[in-house]
Amino acid sequence: MSSHRKLKLRAVVLGAGLMGRFHAAAIASAGGTLVAVVDPDLDRARTLAGGAEAFASLEGLRGREADIDVVHVCAPLPVHVELIEQAIALDAHTIAEKPLAPDAAATAALISAAEERGLMLVPVHQFLFQPGIQRLLTGRQRFGTLVRCLFESTTAGADTTGFDPDELVHEILPHPLALFSRFAPVPLEELEWLVVRPAPGELRAIAHASGTTFEIVISTRGRPTRARLELVGTRASAQADLYHGFAIVDRGAATRLRKATRPFTLAAATLGHAGGNLAVRVARGETAYPGLRELVRRTYDAVASGSPPPIAPRETLAVALARDAILGS
Repeated sequence: MSSHRKLKLRAVVLGAGLMGRFHAAAIASAGGTLVAVVDPDLDRARTLAGGAEAFASLEGLRGREADIDVVHVCAPLPVHVELIEQAIALDAHTIAEKPLAPDAAATAALISAAEERGLMLVPVHQFLFQPGIQRLLTGRQRFGTLVRCLFESTTAGADTTGFDPDELVHEILPHPLALFSRFAPVPLEELEWLVVRPAPGELRAIAHASGTTFEIVISTRGRPTRARLELVGTRASAQADLYHGFAIVDRGAATRLRKATRPFTLAAATLGHAGGNLAVRVARGETAYPGLRELVRRTYDAVASGSPPPIAPRETLAVALARDAILGS
């Protein structure tokens, strides 16, 4: 595979909609080559493909296995399983939008099929690879013992896409679970969730382990729209802005001066990190979905070097199992 990396990995994008466009940009950023775009709307596929080939289905790539290294699945969830199976049949590594499949059983079957062929199957849990989250993971010891981990998302996706509000919540759910899998003191699948659904398009879930509380708040009605992760530890806390990809750490010193100046220091830190983050993203031409390009880059590097994927299969399955547990509550 190292020779492939030298010649650029060859990628196919399945789905020429919004996410397909961002994946195409991530492929270029990672040093890959877009060789084909597949979409039932052939005109849309041609528009995204540019100088690459365009097809209405994967049938157009049958017999072309030697020309494809990675397939990016950016199509709607109902066709994920079929498209991932077809990508695996092409002997291609696969990067797929989350969730990989409707449930954990289907996810496990896809992981098994990929492993049998020595292929990677990587879900797009891009929040894990944002600079802010990477900084928190690298310096997690600064928090002391983690007391609380909160994910909150308020989204207007149901208004702008026409998605069923509950289905949208279900598609967002892998995000907090992927984040919690990196911070939880126990395996994710061991958490027992208490779930409340106050209204359509609303979900609240809470679990605890080893003194740490994990909370999920997803709302299709709350405004303004945002996505954030809050960590509270015995020595420090942090806030991560998941829409923009940065995080700030709030030291835990309990002094009168600290209490008096905290609103100002937090405001200054937020402004500084937000400004620096925006400057970097503008320079890179990264207008949305921070973390996606880094996830794709790490996956491509892993394919080229034969090293483990950036998201291990067991972690992918743990997220799917936890999602099933919450949706089944």
